[in-house]
Amino acid sequence: MTRRTPRRGALVGLTASLAVMLAACTPSSAEDAAPSTVPSVRATVETPSPSPSPSPSEAPDPLGEGATTVLLIGTDSRDPQSLGGNADTIMLAHAPADRSALYLVSFTRDMHVPIPGLGEGKINSAFARGGTDTLVDTVSGVLGGAEIDAVMQTNFNGFIALTRALDGIKVENQHASRVTVQSTGRVVEFPEGDVTLENTDGLIYVRERKTLPLGDLDRTERQRAAVTGILAGIAERADDPASLAELIPLMAGNVKITGSLDAVDLFDLVPLATRLDRDDVVGLMVPITGFGTVDGASVNLVDEARTAELGRAVREDTLDENVERYGTGYAPTRS
Repeated sequence: MTRRTPRRGALVGLTASLAVMLAACTPSSAEDAAPSTVPSVRATVETPSPSPSPSPSEAPDPLGEGATTVLLIGTDSRDPQSLGGNADTIMLAHAPADRSALYLVSFTRDMHVPIPGLGEGKINSAFARGGTDTLVDTVSGVLGGAEIDAVMQTNFNGFIALTRALDGIKVENQHASRVTVQSTGRVVEFPEGDVTLENTDGLIYVRERKTLPLGDLDRTERQRAAVTGILAGIAERADDPASLAELIPLMAGNVKITGSLDAVDLFDLVPLATRLDRDDVVGLMVPITGFGTVDGASVNLVDEARTAELGRAVREDTLDENVERYGTGYAPTRS
């Protein structure tokens, strides 16, 4: 297992503020008619009465020293109270030691990879077949043994709740799309450019793949765009203690985080979020060479050489150099 003890317990802030959006590809008819009050996913921490947040000038770095890497998991469960099923959203959030940026590294759900103890298969099946620990070992193995400091899990209910709490999530939409919700027939349009995702439309946005040029690859980009928008929304509330007092317990109540963590440390992450502009959040995807078939199943074929370099960059905290060399594109590396 390649997890180390989380620093100060404050990793809960990073995971909660980033990963409540991990509802992409959660199959549920509730996406167009979700209740105004969304049931919370069980949390591993009790939420204390909120205390005043320290000012940015007084707050120490809540992540401690060194780089921090968190695995974010979004399951495809139809049950609001369940985190089982397949892990259809898998993303690493990597904060470098100098805190100059935040790197979001997506794994497409159909990547064909070795699954420790279970042979090979699509990466999203590692969770269903072996649980959280197996997925952690699988992700770490893909990246050459990269250490994972914490793991966060959620489903679509957490995303809907946070979308409403933030009064919408602002994203920069790369590809215009028009989606018909099967359960109701309602048509939702997402024009190219700046879009505010409100209510359940945010869930529809991050789930869509069929109308996008690169399908699931573009969907991972939308997931990263939503994370960026969530961070921006939290940063906008940094100077509003009353708003934070409502928002942060909601985040803690809609996630499951491994380890013994203190929910009050969520407040400590707010100054960090305010120091990051949208351009400081860098979206990446584990590179694939293209698409293929293995044992009759359609899969994404991992670019092993490029992925080895990416894994080294995560382990050595040099993702800035990797981006400088390869950029942030995510199209297949071979035609």
